[in-house]
Amino acid sequence: MVFLLIVPSIMLVAIILIHEIAKYFGKKISYIPLASCAVLAFAVDFAAAQFSSAADKTYFLKLFILIFVAAAAVTALNRFLEVRK
Repeated sequence: MVFLLIVPSIMLVAIILIHEIAKYFGKKISYIPLASCAVLAFAVDFAAAQFSSAADKTYFLKLFILIFVAAAAVTALNRFLEVRK
C-alpha cells in the first residue's frame, strides 16, 4: 500500500524536476510525454509482477517486449505532439 503512495509521489517530483532542468538548458519538454512515460513505467512494473514469480527466459522476453512497446508508445506520442505544433 505504501508503494502506491510513494512511487507516484516520486514520479511527480521527477517529472517536474526533469521539465525544469530541460527548460534551464533551453530545451522544451512537454508534461504530456513525461507523464505518459511515468504512467507506462508504473504499468510495466505491475505487469511484470503479474507475469511470473520466477525469472526465466520467458519472463525476460515478455518484460523486454512490454518495455519496448511502452517506449514505442511514448515515442509515437512525442512525435505526434511535435508534428502537431
